Parts: sequence; C-alpha cells; structure tokens
Amino acid sequence: MTQQACIISNLSLEFAQHKIFDQLSFQLPLHHFCGLIGRNGQGKSLLMCLLQGQSTELAYSGQINWQCPHQYLAQLERIQAKTIAQALDIEDIYVCFQKIWQGTASFTDYDRVELLWHLPTEWQQLLASAGLPTELETPTQHLSEGQKTKLALCRLFLLKDHYLLLDEPSNHLDAQGRQWLIEQMAQHPAGGLIISHDRQLLSHVDGIFALSQLGLDYYGGNYALYQQQHQLHVEALSHAVQHEKRELKQLKEQQHHSQMKAQKRKKTGEKLKASGSQAPILLDAKKEQSEQSLSHLRKQQSKQLADAKDELQQKQTQLEHLKSQSFEFTQATGKSGEILRCQQLQLAYAKTKPINLVLMADEKLHLCGENGTGKSTLLKTIQGLIPAFAGKIYCKAGTVYLDQNLALFNQNLSAVEYLCGIDSNLTEQQARTLLGSLQIRRDKALSPLIKLSGGERLKVALLALKQQAVDLLLLDEPENHLDIESRELLAHAIRSFNGAVILVSHDETFVKECGINDSYLLS
Repeated sequence: MTQQACIISNLSLEFAQHKIFDQLSFQLPLHHFCGLIGRNGQGKSLLMCLLQGQSTELAYSGQINWQCPHQYLAQLERIQAKTIAQALDIEDIYVCFQKIWQGTASFTDYDRVELLWHLPTEWQQLLASAGLPTELETPTQHLSEGQKTKLALCRLFLLKDHYLLLDEPSNHLDAQGRQWLIEQMAQHPAGGLIISHDRQLLSHVDGIFALSQLGLDYYGGNYALYQQQHQLHVEALSHAVQHEKRELKQLKEQQHHSQMKAQKRKKTGEKLKASGSQAPILLDAKKEQSEQSLSHLRKQQSKQLADAKDELQQKQTQLEHLKSQSFEFTQATGKSGEILRCQQLQLAYAKTKPINLVLMADEKLHLCGENGTGKSTLLKTIQGLIPAFAGKIYCKAGTVYLDQNLALFNQNLSAVEYLCGIDSNLTEQQARTLLGSLQIRRDKALSPLIKLSGGERLKVALLALKQQAVDLLLLDEPENHLDIESRELLAHAIRSFNGAVILVSHDETFVKECGINDSYLLS
C-alpha cells in the first residue's frame, strides 16, 4: 500500500466572495512526483498555499494532515536572500566551517558540524550541477531570474526528507536548467507536487491532479496519458450534449402532439354538448374527467421537460468549463523591409559578444541562450528601457515589450480599469467582453490585479498588447504562468501575427507552435 505524504479531507475555500473549490478530498502519495494542472485562476496556487500551511489570510474549511515534513516554492518570489549561503539557508553552519578552515573555530563550532562534514562537498556539487556560482558569499542581486529559480530549488533539494510543493518551478529555466530540474526530481526521495504548464516537465511525473470548477480529478501516469483520457471525456461529453438536445426536441414534439390531441377531444365534447345529441350530465362527467386527465398530463410533461432541461444544462455547463478561449493580436500597420538593426551592440550588465542583428518587417525570431546571457537585457535595450554599453540600434518600428515579471502593471487597478486606461475608447462592457474571452469573468474582472493569479495577470497584459497596433512584439517568456490551453492559444496568435516578433522562451514545444524557425543565440 502506497504511503501518503498528506491526507486532505473536505477542503473548501472562498476568496474575494467567490467559491474557489468545494469539498475536495484527496491524498498526496509519498515518494512520487505528481503534477497539479488547471486553467489560470482555478485556484491551484491558493490550494498549494493551503497545503503548505503558512497562509493566515485564507479562510478555509476541511482538514489537511501531513505525515512528513514539507517545503514550498512560491510562484513569483523565488528568493529574497542577499547571498547564496543565505538563499540555501545554510549561513550559520557555513560560518562554522569557515572558522574551522581559517583556524579560528571554537569547541562549539566543532560540535555544530559533527556528522556534517559531507555538507560543503554536497553544496558545491549541487550548485555546480545547476550551473550556479559555487562561492557561497556571492551576491544574488545580479543573478538572472532563471538562476534565482535554480538557487531556490537547490535549497529545497538539500532537504531530502521533505515533500516538495513547487509552484511552476521551470519558469525562467533554460533547456539545461529544465533538464537539471528533471534529474533532481528523479533523485529526490520524498517526492512532491508540482503546479506546472510545462509539458516536458509533466512528462516525468507519476500522476496528474486536474483542478476545475467541477472539482479535483486524479489520473495515473504522465501528462500524455492524462491528455488521452481527457480528450475521450470531452468527446463523450459533446456526444452526450447532442443526444440530450435531440431528446429534448423529441420530448417537446411529443408533448405538443399530446396537447393537440387533448384540445381536439375537448372541442369534440363541446360540439356534442351544443348539438344536444347526448345527455348534459354525461357530457359534464366526461368533461371533468378529461380536464383532470389533461391537468395530470401537463404536470407530468412539465416535470419531464424540466428534468430534461436540467440534465442538458448540467452537461452544457461541464462542456463550457472545457471550452476553448479566443485571442488574436491586432495586426501590424503594414511596414515592409528592414525595421531593426543592431550594429556591434554591447549590452549593459551582460558580458556577451558584440551583437549584429537585422530583422525584417514580417520576421519572427527566437532569441535563445543560457540563463544570464542577457536575453531580457537585449529586449529592454531595443525598447529603450536600458541604454546600450556600446554600439548602435536603428529601429523604425512601433515596438511593445512584455516584461517577464509583468512590471508594467499598477497592481491596485482592476483588469477592467487597466485595459480602459490603455485604450480610452474602450468601454467597461467592451473590456469585460475581452476579459471574458480569456476566462476572466464576473468579480475577477473587477478585482485588483494583485489578487489575480500569475496566469490571469499575464492574460490581462496580452489583452493590453492587443489594444495597441505595433510592428514589433518583444516577448520575454510570455508563456510563463499560462495554462497549457492558453499557451496553445498564444502560440496561434503569435503565428498568425503579420508583424515581426522577437521571442525569448525556453519551451521548445511552445516555440515550434509559434511557427518560429529562425533563432539568434546570445553567448
């Protein structure tokens, strides 16, 4: 029998006067990694906050019973420490080792490191495997987002007896970083639960928890197996809806036919009574019996009709939760020829070779390179947010830059207010319709952006881009935080955009779906 890391019973949560999930009961198997998937805003991160047990703001009901120690990696704020030693949470013991190496240690220092002599080698090996600086006093402020993510993960992988709760751990990681993460998961004995939309990562899990408005379902196996089962479920549901519609139509026709026959019998009785061919008392008795029978029939038919409509509504509601979203970028203004040239460009804060790059008006380019090589810095330099260290940039296109950390937001505005601020001609209803096309509806459209999930905030940012006619999109890991369906939707929008695109992404599947074949490697 499988050991359980955590047993959850009847878990319910309301947030911002909206029921997020209700009466969830499930178990997290120890020694296994499982994926937690679901649409943006479905409550995955909130569920993980409840599981990690440190959220005092969320009022929930139900029981969460841990059977082992556990640790948590948040989605947005990876590390706040000033040095690598602080980030690994080993600074105190590291200071003891330093004193021993320098010959200034006390007996207390030796007592603290007893049976821990293997740790310095373990720290060095783990950092080196992640491609991070191995000097533990290195400041973290100049690390890239991907390096910060790997450093935060290193802290957790040192805790081998802890079950890990990881919220989108592969965000910002390059191809090597993702492979490193997969290898570390395979070596971590306690297992964990991963919120992820990374299909490569999800191909290495042992099970999938799928969260939707209908509840939480578990599927054994990796994401590919889940996808097969899910598609069969959607097809069966679609067939069921069509069958229910046909049955409802037939039921309405039968009821209409029955009522027409009853009305015909009633008129025949009225004619007989008027002709005087039968005794009035007999006709009155037949009339009363007929009316009672008709009343009973109407009640019976009314109940059948209500039941059939309810059954159809339930299936349509389920299908609605699975229905695809819609999104397209506003098409470019129609420039032609060369729109961007970088000549012997050297970036501030990044030690890269001089960049010589030419981009045509309809060209789409994948900007790739390892974490820390300056991909985000190059996009910011093209956008004019950071001055170049040396070299020239010639740009004759309207550009827009999507920051991977969504720093363009005023987090206190609602999604509707933000979009209306971007486009003054946009009405509140039009803004809500746009948001609804990406599943941001009702109270969420009016809630402060800071209360939305990372994926929902990114969707608002994409809608803001949609309101601007531009020639060049500078997209810095735009798929981060998006659910799988939304990634596919964004990829289609990028592929069908008639302007130019420079895309930073470490998700090779996403890049291929965007239809981008040309790449520029920063080194």
